[in-house]
Amino acid sequence: MNVAKVLPAALAISLFAAAPAGADRLDELSLDRWAKLREVERYQLNIAEKYYREKNYKVAAAEYEKFLTLYETSEGAAYSQLKWSLCQVQLKKHNTAIKEGFQSVVDYWPDAPEAVAATYFIGQAYKDIGEIRKAKKAYQLVLEDYPKHLAAVYATVDLIDLTTISRDEKARVQLWKRLTFETTRSKEAKNICVQASQQLATWSFEFGSFEDGINALESTYAEEQMPEQIRAYAGSAAGRLLKDDKTQKRGLQVIDTGVTWIRTHLPEIGTTDQEKQLARSQYYAMVDLQAVSGREQKVREIYDDILKKFGASDETLLRLGNWYKTTDRWDAARQQFQKFEDRLEGQNQVAQSYRQQQNYQAAVAAYQKNVAADTENPTQWTAQIAGTWVDAKKYPEAIAVYTELLKSDPENTEKWMWQIATCHRYAGKYREAIGFYRQCNNFPTNYQEMASCHRALKEYNEAVILYNQIVGGAPKSAPWAMLQIGYTYEKAGKKESAIRTFQQVCRNYPKDRYASQAHTHLQNQYKITVTLGGAADK
Repeated sequence: MNVAKVLPAALAISLFAAAPAGADRLDELSLDRWAKLREVERYQLNIAEKYYREKNYKVAAAEYEKFLTLYETSEGAAYSQLKWSLCQVQLKKHNTAIKEGFQSVVDYWPDAPEAVAATYFIGQAYKDIGEIRKAKKAYQLVLEDYPKHLAAVYATVDLIDLTTISRDEKARVQLWKRLTFETTRSKEAKNICVQASQQLATWSFEFGSFEDGINALESTYAEEQMPEQIRAYAGSAAGRLLKDDKTQKRGLQVIDTGVTWIRTHLPEIGTTDQEKQLARSQYYAMVDLQAVSGREQKVREIYDDILKKFGASDETLLRLGNWYKTTDRWDAARQQFQKFEDRLEGQNQVAQSYRQQQNYQAAVAAYQKNVAADTENPTQWTAQIAGTWVDAKKYPEAIAVYTELLKSDPENTEKWMWQIATCHRYAGKYREAIGFYRQCNNFPTNYQEMASCHRALKEYNEAVILYNQIVGGAPKSAPWAMLQIGYTYEKAGKKESAIRTFQQVCRNYPKDRYASQAHTHLQNQYKITVTLGGAADK
């Protein structure tokens, strides 16, 4: 046997951009087969696997080849051939992988599990190099010869990807149907089949028949889950149809058919809280789907039905109020919030609605009512008042409230100190901000903020001192801090110091993302090329 023809490889999803999640299971050597290997065989295979895990594919390939040379008749031979082939793929030698690797697995070990995987990988390798016709042929071979194997599931996914490239919608729908209705939903295939059923349902609602969409969803979801799934997938399809004048009628039909389906499948309301909640949730699905249509009268009719059958729960009132907000009827929304059984939460929703409208004074007034009413925890509402003033960019008012919280809630002193510091920074009062940040204990974050304020004040030496303290005291933040030192020197007009610092980032932290930033900055700003190991050339 020609060793060059019998060399091994392994699957890693990263080999191919469109490889389905979970495909790495195709290259696993089962425990029972591993147990059949002799100790010397396991030793050699472990060496090859170690290099493969380290992504040293050239050395790994040589070790897999060595295994085949020494143990050509071993239980692990086909596996080593497969792994060698995948090494070739990683080394961008796809044709070698196909002709001298994967095909050798199929030819020499046609009954081994690796033969199925190799057939699939042939298709994937062709797909990776753009040989679409050959890829399709290989994938079809997997579907015909191994229709029940996991490889057939992955081949179907890849074929779907190819139909997207070729815009073959008819073939794509048939492949979705194969995964949805014909594929056994094993642990490895389940998520793929579920996704296919969702895609098929969405397509059917938008372009096919509503019944086909229902059938697709019913393959995945239990009866009580169906209303919410119809809301989600029929709703998204209808939303797209409604955007085009030519398909608006179709979009409304999808919504009306969906609402009718849910209504005709409503369960008995029952007597227990669980039964009532289930029934109410299905009404919610119905009203949310109808809301996509923008037909306010139809939405209001379903809400009236909900209120009549289930009463005005806070959940229903919240949903109704939020829907009114989407129709720009803010006063109507607040009327619903004011009906809450939970008065504090109702008033909170009123205040939030005012904040959304940027009516900050009214929001503060609403929160103040909760401050007076909530004797157990007024602090949370006082904090909301401060946050409202921050939203309004009225920083002195926010600082005054946070200062009040310093006195009334001493257990959270540092929290309020930080908020006061941040408000000063937002207001451009950097020196005051520094004073409050200095009183916080969340190093290195407080030092980062103080340094930023010093830079804003053009106090560059003070900023560098703080960044250096971060470098020395917070190793995880050191690369970032050193990069900031470089930028600070640059702002100060100290070009040579900036360059040396950026180079130091590259030298000290070559694998860190901030080293990449320093490297790019040196190239773009100073036309200096620096290797991420430290050497530099001007």
